[in-house]
Amino acid sequence: MNIALRGVGVTFTRATTALQNQAQVKPALDNITLAINEGEQVAIIGPSGAGKSTLLRLLATAQQPDTGEIGLLNTSPWSISSGVRQKLRARIGLIQQSPPLPPRQRVVTAVAAGRAGQWSRLKGLLNLIYPMDIPNIRTTLAKLDLAEKIFERCDQLSGGQLQRVAIAR
Repeated sequence: MNIALRGVGVTFTRATTALQNQAQVKPALDNITLAINEGEQVAIIGPSGAGKSTLLRLLATAQQPDTGEIGLLNTSPWSISSGVRQKLRARIGLIQQSPPLPPRQRVVTAVAAGRAGQWSRLKGLLNLIYPMDIPNIRTTLAKLDLAEKIFERCDQLSGGQLQRVAIAR
């Protein structure tokens, strides 16, 4: 099994008003159990505020659950060291609807940044200054019909092109 959630819960605490000086506790996810096996495809749909983004942050190990257990790629992400968890994150792809790509950054640099979690810090920083794997970046961009945009700045791309750059990343 590649993804398993057992009794997972996340609660957010929000301040109400300054006059009341109280906090409002709101469950974002409550006792979620989910299993996704290799090769399965799953769609997450629901109204605003249903907890979709919270669930995705949990699956990307960007957020730890308040209750329950998560298993990802046969690993329990919150029982391993932060360094090993960083390597696990490098194997997980979470693409945001509006990718946070710096506008003046070149496409080649944005895609190269996706490898940073797989390398040492020094190699990752050097890769951002001078991308080391331009042939593979070009091949990846070609699969997304963006090969000709490799040296364009991100602020010169359309929204759809930016999303594809994020996928390539």
